[in-house]
Amino acid sequence: MLIPRGLLAADPDGGSVGGTSPAGEEVDVLVVGSGVAGLSAALAVPAGRTVLLATKDRLGHSATRYAQGGIAAVLDPLLDSVAEHVADTLAAGAGLCDPVAVRMLAAEGAQAIADLRAFGVRFDLAGLDGQLARTREGGHSRSRVVHAGGDATGAELERALAEAARAAPAVRAAEHTFLVDLLTSGGRVTGALLWDGGELRVVRASAVVLASGGAGQLFADTTNPPLSTGDGVAAALRAGAVLADLEFVQFHPTALHVDGDPRPLISEAMRGEGAVLRDGDGAPVMAGVHPLGDLAPRDVVTRAVAARMAATGARHLWLDATSIPAGQLERRFPTILARCRTAGIDPAREPIPVSPAAHYLMGGVVTDLDGRTSLPGLFAVGEAACTGVHGANRLASNSLLEGVVFAARIGRALAEESGAGAGAGVGAVDGPAPPFTGLGYAPPPAGPGAVRARVRRVMTDRVGVVRSAGGLAEAIAELERLTVDLGEPGPAGFEAANLVQVGRAVAELALRREESRGGHWRSDHPAPVAAWRVRQTLARTPDGGLEAGLLAVPAAEGACP
Repeated sequence: MLIPRGLLAADPDGGSVGGTSPAGEEVDVLVVGSGVAGLSAALAVPAGRTVLLATKDRLGHSATRYAQGGIAAVLDPLLDSVAEHVADTLAAGAGLCDPVAVRMLAAEGAQAIADLRAFGVRFDLAGLDGQLARTREGGHSRSRVVHAGGDATGAELERALAEAARAAPAVRAAEHTFLVDLLTSGGRVTGALLWDGGELRVVRASAVVLASGGAGQLFADTTNPPLSTGDGVAAALRAGAVLADLEFVQFHPTALHVDGDPRPLISEAMRGEGAVLRDGDGAPVMAGVHPLGDLAPRDVVTRAVAARMAATGARHLWLDATSIPAGQLERRFPTILARCRTAGIDPAREPIPVSPAAHYLMGGVVTDLDGRTSLPGLFAVGEAACTGVHGANRLASNSLLEGVVFAARIGRALAEESGAGAGAGVGAVDGPAPPFTGLGYAPPPAGPGAVRARVRRVMTDRVGVVRSAGGLAEAIAELERLTVDLGEPGPAGFEAANLVQVGRAVAELALRREESRGGHWRSDHPAPVAAWRVRQTLARTPDGGLEAGLLAVPAAEGACP
């Protein structure tokens, strides 16, 4: 293990950690993370329960606020249907979606939008009659994506939900508070060890909800902010929870090609309004590639962009939005236009330089339909979770929806269960699958900054859009040699160690999956393989190693082979 169990984790009885004696406290529910999933989960906790909302930044600052496109939901049965939303999600997921979870997500979408409006989210309107404006994004057969502030949906959700959380009497926020490890006793999660203001803090809880986001900082080119370091996923793995689908990383095809970390996202919704991807000669990139053209699923568009860049030797391609009326651009995409103009680009007059960047982790902590993980007492929601709705490739604008829908279901599950019985929904994974060794150490350790930079370079070069057995093996070997010199304990070292751990898990499962499917593309195995229509799982063994397993995928009409 990269953070050995017991080095950072508090002993179940509250003993000393690293020579210190952390102060302890108790709450009914501990929520880790304050994006749309964490805020929604905190607000969904049943009345009469105390909630501590721990966030590593300030309340209102999370990856959610970077989300542009919107939320997919079926709002008008005369123009759309749950069945069509389900079919689009299954098609994008390339055969690995859980069809039951997908149908539930689509069926509960309208209620999720209603709940958000009740919390004060100001969605864009189509006219004076109060109808919500809707647009279409890649992989969708209908215009069902609602948005706010044109292209500032995530920021508006973050604003409204953070205000609601601040006003909720039972919710107490702990800002600049880092999840170090989960506490367990007798196979049950009983709380967490937090780093708060330079000190360790033990929090006991009847239920812990991981809403800590993804791991976009694994890659040098990413649309994710610096705080997206896979902390909850890594902590869950160390505690013994089952993870799945970590090999599936979604790369967004149109990040603004400028220096920056993160790279500004150019929303897929711009293509939904008529923008076209072109190469340096002006030729449309997606012509003849897919029936949906520029609105093909993201994995298809990303591979086409990467292939055209490789064929032409270009460092980027172009997104041409000059056919969209200037007033429409200003109204729908004020955030994107401001970022482009800061870089000296006027999208109304010239094409935008774009290239792929890491965007979303489809895998995470396995949950059931109510957010329960394999560990009693532990729930997961949002990008840290693996609910089965995304499969091998997330359909655009399903992620914010997933966070709201599953947070509400966690709230209902908590209301139905006593504290002692919560969180026992996901059993042992199916097998068999050959085990691999645990994550080892190799001296000498390096400082957190150097380790983090090296992880991002290795993952980008060897575990990026296009993968191969040789490159993945090289990545694993190098990640095995990386260890973090924590020095003075603190978030920088914890984050670097978590990135190494999650990166190694992503690379291992990518090497094992000898096919191409969704967000996982192998140049040496360029086609999907029917025998690989299974989900790969990962869990910690009692001796501290890691073991992979296989999880069957229920058949569904419209699923890929």
